[in-house]
Amino acid sequence: MSNVVQRLIETQEFATLPPVATHVLNLLEDDNIDIRKVSTIIETDPSLTMKLLRVANSPLYATRTEINSIHQAIITLGLNRLVNIVLGVSIFSRFLLNTNKEVTEVMERFWWHSSCTGIVAKALAAKINKFFKETEFIGGLLHDIGKLAMIQFDSIKYLQVYDLIDNKNYTDVEAERELFGTDHSEVGRCISKLWKLPNDLSDVISQHLHPSEVEANAELVAVVRAADILCEIWGAGVGEGLKIVSLEKEECWQVLCKSFPELAKIDLEVFTFELEEEFKKALAFLNILIQEAN
Repeated sequence: MSNVVQRLIETQEFATLPPVATHVLNLLEDDNIDIRKVSTIIETDPSLTMKLLRVANSPLYATRTEINSIHQAIITLGLNRLVNIVLGVSIFSRFLLNTNKEVTEVMERFWWHSSCTGIVAKALAAKINKFFKETEFIGGLLHDIGKLAMIQFDSIKYLQVYDLIDNKNYTDVEAERELFGTDHSEVGRCISKLWKLPNDLSDVISQHLHPSEVEANAELVAVVRAADILCEIWGAGVGEGLKIVSLEKEECWQVLCKSFPELAKIDLEVFTFELEEEFKKALAFLNILIQEAN
């Protein structure tokens, strides 16, 4: 780990995973896990509990009955799915409004892109009838956590990253390496390791730019990366520096088409139209977290 990365992830915000998320992950290591213990741990954080119940009752999950407790949410949504939502919401909320005034606009773009990537990844997974226990959604929310760390660490320098992207045709990774000596995927990998995140989520964060290099979770990583690129194309980007995109030539799309040949025939224009409602869900999700943060 380089000195720069060490300094980046040892800032107060990134040194530790939010406590409830840590406790829940520790409980998951027990093969005889008691969901009542999980409920009790989560409910020690009233703000997080409120957010989780709002998310569980949101259009994202379209449950038939109203969910009024964490225990009921676990039974209705499933333990693994709820744990992934706990991870995503607790991490997402922690940094949502914690930002410098100089980069308010950048952060707003960042959170909108993250929310949209999660929603599109969820929709794409449904399109191929592949379900990743909500990791595709949470992976979409957190895939650029390394970029967030870099913005939090030195917001003024990160504005220079965008300057290189806009004026010198750099990609985000090229600009980050020139200015920071590292890039957001490497920073994300180190944060994932520090926080001891599950392997599938860690793979999304550290390898989303190169899904073919992932062994066990290639399809998951490819779904998130495809969603990431689609959001850039559809105006919900965060400034990656992509100039021209031919989806069929992208590594992630090739990985997916190999496993799901029917994707090669998908009409992206129709798919975009179908996702219009999904984008509204992304905005609703973001609003849930912002309401509780204020």
